Amino acid sequence: TGDYFNAPFGELLEGSTGKVGLWWASSGWKISRDKSLPVENSEAIMIQAARNEAEAAQLVVRPTVPLSGFTARAGDLSGPGGAVISSEKVEVLQVRYVNVERPTDKSSIPGYWPDPLPLLKGPIDLESNKNQPFWIRVKVPRSTPAGIYTGSIKLQARDYNANVTLRVEVFDFALPDRMTCTTAFGFSPGNVFRYHKLSDAGQ
Repeated sequence: TGDYFNAPFGELLEGSTGKVGLWWASSGWKISRDKSLPVENSEAIMIQAARNEAEAAQLVVRPTVPLSGFTARAGDLSGPGGAVISSEKVEVLQVRYVNVERPTDKSSIPGYWPDPLPLLKGPIDLESNKNQPFWIRVKVPRSTPAGIYTGSIKLQARDYNANVTLRVEVFDFALPDRMTCTTAFGFSPGNVFRYHKLSDAGQ
């Protein structure tokens, strides 16, 4: 809903300027293209994960002028005793938006909703006065020692450069390779047929 989009979440990052606002939020939030900059401040994007786990946070870029040729690249993360999480384990995904023209129930509203998460594979152009979130997803190897790891995300565009600090806390336990809890949360094919008004499987 509109209240959800405008909820007071997120933290402004160091390096945010009047030209390009930079902020971050947890991966659990759906960030609208028009949400204003947050009030709270933070030194870094913060992610917490176990060994053998993938976890993400959202970096949001909001320029006041169009940015052309924008890229975001992660560096290595340095941790305790010289331990490193390689940049190859840090993915940058671009949040894309779907225009919802017809709400499906009372809890939703029409408009652009964030949903697809393709990898950021090359330079893109950013609109002025619109949020563009990116998922920063870290895959922590099973052998990674516990502790705090710090690195940066390098942002570049025509006439623009910035670095955002990324901090990852790795817990001292590992997740199994295979999930032990399997559920579909009450999913029923019959509900799908009723919801979409289907009469046969071919539809």
